Amino acid sequence: MTTSRPATVLALAVLVLWSHVGAVERSELLPLPLPDLSTMGDAARERLELLQDRIADLKTSASDANLAETYGTLGKYYIAHHLNDAAEVAFLNAALLAPDDFRWAYYRGFVYQMVGKLELEREAFERALELRSDDLPSHLRLAELHLALGENEEAYRRFQLAVELRPTEAAAHSGLGRAASALERHQEAVEHFEKALELKPQGTIVHYQLALAYRRLGDMEAARAHLAQRGDGEVGYADPLMSAIEPLKKEDVVEAVLEMAATPEEHDDRGVAIFAGAYLAELSQAVDQIHDAIEALTRDATGLESSSEPAARNRLIRARLHFAAASVRLENGDLGGVQKEVEAALALEPDMVGATLMLGYVLERTGDLEAAIERYSTAIEIDPDNTNALRSRANVRFSLRRDREAIEDLERLCELGLEGSGSRIRLAVAYLRLGELEAARDHYQKALDLNLEPLDAAQVHHHLGVIEVRTGSADRAVEEYRTALALDPQLVAARLDLGSALDRLGRYQESAETYRQVVEVEPSNVRARRGEAEALNSLGRSREALQRLEGAWRVIPESVELLHALARLLASADDPEVRNGERAVDLARRTLRAGSTPSRLETLAMASAEAGLFDEAVKLQRQVIQMMTWDGRSDVLPKLEANLDRYRTGQTCCAPKLEPE
Repeated sequence: MTTSRPATVLALAVLVLWSHVGAVERSELLPLPLPDLSTMGDAARERLELLQDRIADLKTSASDANLAETYGTLGKYYIAHHLNDAAEVAFLNAALLAPDDFRWAYYRGFVYQMVGKLELEREAFERALELRSDDLPSHLRLAELHLALGENEEAYRRFQLAVELRPTEAAAHSGLGRAASALERHQEAVEHFEKALELKPQGTIVHYQLALAYRRLGDMEAARAHLAQRGDGEVGYADPLMSAIEPLKKEDVVEAVLEMAATPEEHDDRGVAIFAGAYLAELSQAVDQIHDAIEALTRDATGLESSSEPAARNRLIRARLHFAAASVRLENGDLGGVQKEVEAALALEPDMVGATLMLGYVLERTGDLEAAIERYSTAIEIDPDNTNALRSRANVRFSLRRDREAIEDLERLCELGLEGSGSRIRLAVAYLRLGELEAARDHYQKALDLNLEPLDAAQVHHHLGVIEVRTGSADRAVEEYRTALALDPQLVAARLDLGSALDRLGRYQESAETYRQVVEVEPSNVRARRGEAEALNSLGRSREALQRLEGAWRVIPESVELLHALARLLASADDPEVRNGERAVDLARRTLRAGSTPSRLETLAMASAEAGLFDEAVKLQRQVIQMMTWDGRSDVLPKLEANLDRYRTGQTCCAPKLEPE
């Protein structure tokens, strides 16, 4: 609780501050509010009371400089404890006493930012820049204010000044990118967002901003790629004056953590750990102080009956402190330290769910996925509806393609109301991978009832199209693929599958055009190159198909698949001027260097027949029939045997279309 000053009084104080010349009269200083300190810890309360008393003593005896410094110090402690109204008055007085001290202008600007006094914030940071024109944090904070007020041109100018001051500052580039986006200069925004990520890859929030910029430029593939990488990592910057506040915030936090750990009735394990991780990560001695408390508790336990209630409570508090220390180490990226802390916690309290989960996370991060699953399973045994444990186990099982087991966890998550977090879509994917198409279809349809992002909805419609193809409904698949592409025109996989579905329906012209669209975007896409050529061949345009394949092979000479398609066309084209048996044999034999498959052997048999090598063709065709018989492919045997009869009688064969190898 803070005591607010009337807005008119504070505004008047600001006018006095700007106009004051010469020594300040002590009577001009604003009286300090007396915020309620009763809810603070003893150490923090005593420190603030001491500083308040010191102000009263110094007002009658100290120099302006000394009194300003004391007001400023008190203001910093007020900020540290979120007493913003009192901090505002303290910094106003400090600035009245020392108007040329940059610090008091900057801190006032920060306080106004916290309490939402935007015009006063603007004046304070402008004053700070008058006193120190090259201060990067002041430029950045003022630029952010302009951006928040919709003053986009001025925000752009300020961020540009920040970039000029420090070209390697990620926050300046990120801000300039946001200002450029607001001005619809999307290409420029992309350049600055990319630079921000290059300078600070952990600033994953920029991926989302970059995705939006790419989307506005029409590059949906890049937008989708960055959207998949989005996170909560901020793009911070070095702020020396605010960094000086951090230790003041944290001086009493270790004490608070110890108190929270000792009161499980009021604070649960996870709450203690989250609090410790959030506030102690930058305090280097924090873990040592927590361990000192653990050692003291260990000494206190000496002589206690192990089965007694005091001994059990002592173990619980020590376990909670180990868990808090683990959270601090996790924030600092010390996975080995985290594992030691949570193992120590679990040795004291084996049923501690939070520590069990954290150990599973560490094991997952270090690549021991089976052990991670075991830990997540233990957490679920203790707390069957723990959504964090269920989600974590489902994710690991899903990544290992243990789909049947993943389905159990994903269905439970959906029952618990977490289907919108991706569980419903993953559930559909798992069923699709198992070949249970109706179940997959049902879950994809349910996913569409959720408020999906357009790119996620596009993926769902694409997969529904795949299901329609597998169930023999190529026409419905075409509708699903077109819906997916309307939502995400850069979804290449959907466009490729659309080309294939159109081909199945005999709509070869549309198929060729669809594949061509992919080739224009991705010239090295082998499937699109081959699909276009096959569609053209089906249209009776085998010469054009040959040109396309030869052009593709020049672009992608390492592709065995294109080499195979070219050999197939040369062996079987309707146009006799396109067929070339000898060249087809040469190319088909080269494909076998990458491994013998029934399809490649069949192509060599066709090529051999076209070249007049019928005995060789018969031998190869028998080998293909034998391989397909072993594979249980009775559906293709009639066609293969018909071709064998043709070779026996000295006839060539026009090949069926290639199947994926």
